[in-house]
Amino acid sequence: MFPSLHLRRLTPKEGRDLLRIIRRSTDKVAVKRAAVVLAANTGMTVPQISASQFVHQTYVRKILNGFNATGLASIGHRYGKGRPVIFDDTARQEIFQVVTIPPAQLGLPFTVWSIAKLRDYLIEHRIVKTISIEWLRQILREAGVTPQRTKTWKQSTDPDYLQKKDALSAIIKMRKRAGSK
Repeated sequence: MFPSLHLRRLTPKEGRDLLRIIRRSTDKVAVKRAAVVLAANTGMTVPQISASQFVHQTYVRKILNGFNATGLASIGHRYGKGRPVIFDDTARQEIFQVVTIPPAQLGLPFTVWSIAKLRDYLIEHRIVKTISIEWLRQILREAGVTPQRTKTWKQSTDPDYLQKKDALSAIIKMRKRAGSK
């Protein structure tokens, strides 16, 4: 079986802090740990503490060993860091730089980014390894970029297009003026 475990002597301040945690803390884990330490301070054995606090003996030993080693720091809840960041600030900045450049300047056959096309471009050019459309939407929203619905229209490849368009516009204006008289 396990060797007997003895709690080190508590200082008066530690005793007051443990009681404060039990009475006022909203963190249930910290309250349970403080109760285990105070129970050990009264002379209860590990099996007795385990039975009274409804926890496993191994957990009681872990709490007491932690308290002996680090004191009150072992009582607080040690929350995990959570999921690691997938897209750091540099990746987000690169995404923002790409989205601010019109696709035509990058040699692409469309004039406006859609989220799906932007996603494909980022993956193809290895700016990101992979990204979902929703993640991309959230990153763009954080940067203050709102994706617009794409409209489809044809763009002329005729080099004289602007001249012809202006001439046609002038003819239409003349007809409107002649029709209004």
